[in-house]
This record gives sequence, C-alpha cells and structure tokens, in this order.
Amino acid sequence: MTEKPINPTYISAPSRTIEILKHFGITLRKTYGQNFLIDTNVLKKIANFADIDNKDIILEIGSGIGSLTEIICQRAKKIIAIEIDTSLSGIFKQIFEEYINKKIFLIKNDAMKLNYSKLADSYGINKCVSNLPYKIAAPVLLKILSETQKITDFYVTIQKDIAERILAIPGDKNYNAFSVKLNFYSHFIKSFSISRSCFYPKPYVDSVTVHIRRNERFLPNSILYKLSPLIISDVLKNYELQISFTQDFFHFIEDCFYHRRKKLINSLNLRHSFYKDSEKKIITMLEKYGFSKDTRPEEISLEIFLLLFLSIKGEYSYFLKNESI
Repeated sequence: MTEKPINPTYISAPSRTIEILKHFGITLRKTYGQNFLIDTNVLKKIANFADIDNKDIILEIGSGIGSLTEIICQRAKKIIAIEIDTSLSGIFKQIFEEYINKKIFLIKNDAMKLNYSKLADSYGINKCVSNLPYKIAAPVLLKILSETQKITDFYVTIQKDIAERILAIPGDKNYNAFSVKLNFYSHFIKSFSISRSCFYPKPYVDSVTVHIRRNERFLPNSILYKLSPLIISDVLKNYELQISFTQDFFHFIEDCFYHRRKKLINSLNLRHSFYKDSEKKIITMLEKYGFSKDTRPEEISLEIFLLLFLSIKGEYSYFLKNESI
C-alpha cells in the first residue's frame, strides 16, 4: 500500500521535522529520551515489518509530533497514541486534527502510569508499534507484558544497548534479570538495525527495531507445565495465582542477580538469610542439570531458573508473605 502524506511533505522529512519544532518553539528534552526518526523510508520499513492491516488497533508509545503515526494511520484501523510531553501532544493534535477521536486517540500521560489491562480492553489493542523513548524502553515493555495478554506482538524501535539485553542469552555480558523476565513473557522473532543518523537529534548509539511475541506461559503445553505439572496445574486455573506466581518468580530472579558477578549461591545468601535454608536444594538442582555450586547467575537459562524456583516455591512464597526483603 502506498501512503499519502497528510502534508505534501512527510513529517519525518528532516527539513519538516526541524521546521515544526522551530515553528512551535520546541526544545527536545533529554529527560524524556526524545529522538525523532527523520527517515521516511525507515518508517515505511517499520510499518511493513509490523505487517499492519485495517484490522489492527495499534498502541504507539511516545508519539511525539507523529512521524510514525503518519505512516501507520493509513494502514491501521485505529491508533492509541501515548505522549507525556504536553507541548508535543498539542502539536500532534493540530497535525492530526481530522483524525483525532475517530481513528487516532491521543492520551496525554506518562506511559509508566497507565493501566494497560484497562487500555487494551477499552480499545481492543492487539499490537504495539513504537519508537520507544530510551528512558522507559525496558520497564514499559515489562509493564505492558505483565498487565495484559491482549497485546500479543510488539514491534519496537529501541537503542542498541537495550536490544542487546533483550536478545542476550546465558553467558552473554548483557544477560541480566531483565533478559530473564522478558524471556519469561515473550520471545524474539526478528529485527533490523537503524543508523543513529536516521534520528534527530542524533543519539550516541544506533537503534534496532525488534519484533517480540508474547508467550502464553500458563497453558497445559507450556514449559511451566512440563517442568512441574503438579505445582502448575492449580495455577493454570486461576489468573490471580498466575500473577502471584510471576511476581514471586521475579522476586527470586532479582535476588539471583543482586550480586551479578558473584556465584549464585553467594549472591542469594548475601541477599537474605532465608536462602541459607534452601541452599542444599538449590545446589542439588544445579548439579542435577550439569551446573556446579560455583555457577554464576548470568550462566543460567530461564528453564533452570524456573526449576530452581519451583524446588523452593512453597517455602519462598510463604517467606515473601511474611517478611520484607
């Protein structure tokens, strides 16, 4: 499909982006991690990559002045645009005046303060297509994944260092608690790189557009069920138990990486005395799957972390409810 720009010149044309910002007296804020894509071909590539059609209801976080919105609004059924900067949201509203509250719904708010379960239910959102602000890229992805199952596919442009954490595997220097949590919720499909010169202002690093697809962890054929059917069978039937299980597991992951460069056992013992009582169980499980007691957290896969957690789950859940770490 060939897009027709809302203006004879695309918003993403470098001269027009600068013209708009100057006309409205806008100074971009580093605190919001604002970098606008100024390459229309790249934006069209993102729209193609996301395979947007007229059935899709898109969540766009950090809509800015609408560079990406302009490209995808003629393909999608609706766009739910989130923008924290009131100056930019005012410009956005003027540019897309004829679309506002018809095809484009603008929400002026902090993306980290929204309830994505309510948002996805209210609008029927099924995809997230965004040039994510650098400052919130990692936490907002986890927030959305944790709050709603309705948004199944994420096509997000993020700076290279965040992408390296998303794509990291055990043994990589970038593998950390975020990598494990994201891997719990989702899996990587594919990606492509974008030069830093395609952005204004030009950031210090290149960016990557990645496609991440949500995992359904609480299904009878899921990895959790295969690892421990007796424990998980009750969790499968109850959404509140699924939330509780995930929260407890994530607490455990944070504890494992609390002293990332230390041995796993030492890191846990330094985190809280509770783990000393579970040390034998954890070491037994590590050795059962070919690891030693000297293993570091960055060497361990999601599956092994789940097995370790499941081996102490009963005691750990009780501990979390009765102690503050």
